[in-house]
Amino acid sequence: MGTASALMLVGHAAFAQGTGDVDRMIDNLKNGSDVRVRTQAALALGASHSPRATPALCAGLADANTTVRAAAAAGLGKLQLGGTECLSARLADEPSPIVKSAIQKALEQVKGGVLPAIGPTTKFYISIGKTTDKSGRSGDGVDRMVKSSMAGAAGSIAVAIAPEGETVEAAKKVLAAHKNVRGFYLSPKVGPIEYGADTLKVRIEIAIFTYPDKSLLGNFAVPLTQQGVSGKDTSSEDDLVKMAAERAMQKFPGIAAQIQ
Repeated sequence: MGTASALMLVGHAAFAQGTGDVDRMIDNLKNGSDVRVRTQAALALGASHSPRATPALCAGLADANTTVRAAAAAGLGKLQLGGTECLSARLADEPSPIVKSAIQKALEQVKGGVLPAIGPTTKFYISIGKTTDKSGRSGDGVDRMVKSSMAGAAGSIAVAIAPEGETVEAAKKVLAAHKNVRGFYLSPKVGPIEYGADTLKVRIEIAIFTYPDKSLLGNFAVPLTQQGVSGKDTSSEDDLVKMAAERAMQKFPGIAAQIQ
């Protein structure tokens, strides 16, 4: 979805933070004529926390310049929002030892998962449950998009993401060691994807539970509408689902602050 697309956040006045910057960096990595511009774009995408950066960085692994390819690999490693398949595929064909080393390091980082460290500014420790998918899409692609988008948005808002499959005992130990951090379990639900007169609508609902005990506390929703869509457009559906998931995570701290 390009920057010219007319996006309206239904019930909210602002766009997802940094969307325009990510678009610009993606374009610079793909089309920049200067090696330095493409290299900087790859590194910046790695620090963007946006799942939309992953396919752009994967494409950057095929750049004609070794420095750009190494930067794309480093970006995927820092981003930690997927890319294992493209990194592994490039590793088999990559002629440069320097780039190979960067790819191997990135693979180790990506396989480590999205686990922002609990630091002095961390306020919330969140476990993200499996997405209830009512979108009408097949497979588990929506669940992957929602989880990666929420986790990607967490790093910039003092949220640490619990590892998938964490036991109750392990979670209690983590929270016992960080008395000022509150634990929550978020259960996402993507509603039916709706097409209207030149519009596409996506709605994500988030049920909030205590963690690790999982007692229901409340819920909130993030509806998004994209205008100018005629006919089914799975690419726009993907972008809107990801943006809604990012927005949900960005909105969560304000809601959690109201929960006693």
